[in-house]
Amino acid sequence: MVKKLHQLTIESCRAYIQKELFEPKDYPVAPATSPGLVGVELETFPLRFGNAEKTLAKPVSLEETISCLKEVLQGLSIDWGKSPLAQEPLSPIRFPYGASFQYEPGGQIELVTPPCSSLPALIAQLDFQQKILADTTEKHGIHFAQVGTNPWFGAEQIGLQLDKPRYRALQEYFSEIGPYGIQMMRQTCSLHVNLDFGKEEQTQIKRLVAANLLVPFATAIFANSSVLEGRPTEKKSHRSFIWQQLDPKRSGIWIGKKSSLPSKEALVNAYLDFTLQAPVLHIERLGDRIFPKETTFESWLENPIEGLYPGLPDLKNHLSLLYPEIRPKGFLEIRTSDALSKEWQLAPAFFYTGLLYSDQALARTLDLLLPKGEAIESLWRKASFGFASPELLELSQSLMQLAIDGLGALPPAFVGEAAIAKLQAFLATFTARGRSPADLEPLI
Repeated sequence: MVKKLHQLTIESCRAYIQKELFEPKDYPVAPATSPGLVGVELETFPLRFGNAEKTLAKPVSLEETISCLKEVLQGLSIDWGKSPLAQEPLSPIRFPYGASFQYEPGGQIELVTPPCSSLPALIAQLDFQQKILADTTEKHGIHFAQVGTNPWFGAEQIGLQLDKPRYRALQEYFSEIGPYGIQMMRQTCSLHVNLDFGKEEQTQIKRLVAANLLVPFATAIFANSSVLEGRPTEKKSHRSFIWQQLDPKRSGIWIGKKSSLPSKEALVNAYLDFTLQAPVLHIERLGDRIFPKETTFESWLENPIEGLYPGLPDLKNHLSLLYPEIRPKGFLEIRTSDALSKEWQLAPAFFYTGLLYSDQALARTLDLLLPKGEAIESLWRKASFGFASPELLELSQSLMQLAIDGLGALPPAFVGEAAIAKLQAFLATFTARGRSPADLEPLI
């Protein structure tokens, strides 16, 4: 018997994508001094060291890491929502005000901040979560390394720490393509920056297009993954290189080669097409099995799989398994940066905020990058090698200064005192010298 779960059509998929992904989320109204909300998702590798010199590293299981984190929280009397669900061994640690510790398939810990109404608030929020990690290091000897690829452990040594149907299907799917999928799941850490779309439609278009055009430059500027499993990779962002080898039907830059601003309708249609042409990876009702690559979501709309047509829950699940560099979610989820050390961990957030929230900086960014729209894919592939391309370096230096100027044009109460100084220091230390963090940063 064929089961139809409120059967979807291409038109209903488009309506859902437009409403849920491209219309701004209804978050609490930010103060008048705030041009928008800002949040981050920072991934980090837990490990132990077997000697005082920190040259002998040992992996630590996700279950042990979570247990130690919870013990620290109990000792600090911090409320982390001790519901029955939160007592499950691998359940996320969620704080009442929206922050959380979540987990990735290789046991990476992800620090998720709530949407913050200012950069000082974001800094304070991440400091709070980092303090918990620091206490866990002090009390339990578990260290947390913020770097784009795991410099110590191989994929087999790490294993699949989140052994759930979703991740088993993801692992099998990518394994049929090559070795990079398992590396992505187990051996990479990124930093996502989450920013508002904006209220006006034209602002939404500009921010979304600019964020996509910035992908190559942010990749090179914040490259911090030149070592994998103890071996130099000959790249500055090997994490980005890994992502570039994965299925282009569900990752990469989806807006196409833009040399002028499209309409919002065109952007929605482009993401709809990206969604429909992506192969079906996982169907929750069918466990962890995978399907032939030609089984796209569009084909599933017309042809049932094992007697099942897709419903809205299936569309939501499918959308969550798309991994473009810039993912619309009712806000901009910017997924381009490698994880950076604590010293520089918020530099990408300051960079994007300055460029996208300042109207003047946003306009200038588009002036600089729209003429490069036809070459954006090739520039992205060059960017995994850092600043080997003179063109990437020259434009990146201009963009960094533009981001600093953009922050300076925003309300002082929103920007605070630390953000501009930190971005200026980053520029002087790295980009102005033609270097990325991978050239100078210690591993921990």
